[in-house]
Amino acid sequence: MSNINNISKEFKETALMRLDFWIWINSRPAHSSDAFWNRSVDHRIICMVAVNTSLNQLPDDLSSHRGETNRISYESIRRLCRCTDKTMRSIIQEGVDRGELVKIKSGRETFISGTKKLIAVFENFEGSWLEVVKKNKIH
Repeated sequence: MSNINNISKEFKETALMRLDFWIWINSRPAHSSDAFWNRSVDHRIICMVAVNTSLNQLPDDLSSHRGETNRISYESIRRLCRCTDKTMRSIIQEGVDRGELVKIKSGRETFISGTKKLIAVFENFEGSWLEVVKKNKIH
């Protein structure tokens, strides 16, 4: 176990920034997209794969077919999540209902991709994190 007195000032400041940020996330209204997409690690993973499909940059190791960077299959998402299949489908459906995800049927497979609305949510979320970092930066 490391000695608590040897922890750097920067590390301690980062811990405070993270606390401030996650308190902010938790203070958001339950219906807000920021709160929804940060409800669990599975929510965050689904959000981030969808964001990257929207940006047409899904890594090949996550895609069903090499070079298919603009959508991700339920099967691939299933491998990334720890929640049950039913919970994963519920998260996706709520994202669709919010207009932040789109379902794409192709033969027997179902895929998702993020929408422009999801990109805006992500930009706001990341912007909020950067504001916390700037606010807490000691010069």
